[in-house]
Amino acid sequence: MSLVLAAIVITVFAAIFIPPYLSPQHDVFQTSTSLDSLVNGFTLHLQVSSTSIPQNGTLVTYGWLNSTSGAIENVTSSDSWGLGQDLLWGAACAPGWPIGLGIMQGHYTNDNFTLGTLLNITGYSGAPACPATGSPSYFLLEPHSSKALVTLNTGPTLWVIQTSFSLQESAAGSPLKPGVYTAVLADEWGDVLTTNFLVS
Repeated sequence: MSLVLAAIVITVFAAIFIPPYLSPQHDVFQTSTSLDSLVNGFTLHLQVSSTSIPQNGTLVTYGWLNSTSGAIENVTSSDSWGLGQDLLWGAACAPGWPIGLGIMQGHYTNDNFTLGTLLNITGYSGAPACPATGSPSYFLLEPHSSKALVTLNTGPTLWVIQTSFSLQESAAGSPLKPGVYTAVLADEWGDVLTTNFLVS
């Protein structure tokens, strides 16, 4: 009798806990998401134009930083990227640019993005708001805004801290294979934000 009872318990346990590993249930995909950077007084925002695109379709990805303070915030520069910035669109465009976008193959979240690898995407277009040369030592964030006053070798200048790219698969050298992908937004203070999309 105890063997039968043990077999029933094992069967129930297997039915509940094993299927998610064999065929994982993904979170409901979102076109936009945000993350508060509690230490720095701003929110990161990530948006994709769609959560599902055909294999030869186009995906537009947007990322921006927005101050959550009602006063000017002085945020000191850092070089604590949570991901390698050489494959982040925007981050690699000029020294000192504090945010960057990327794509990973697979379903990743804010909790496990370190398990993924940023893709080296060719054939994308977009105009990241690359600043003039120079790397600021601080950002004076305007209240409830994406604007920041920075000082470079050429003097003070106003940056709008946002970036975007358009992944046009029909023009890409290596179109994305069907499957789930993760869009990533990272900043130089170590914050990383993710959302997912499907290529069919």
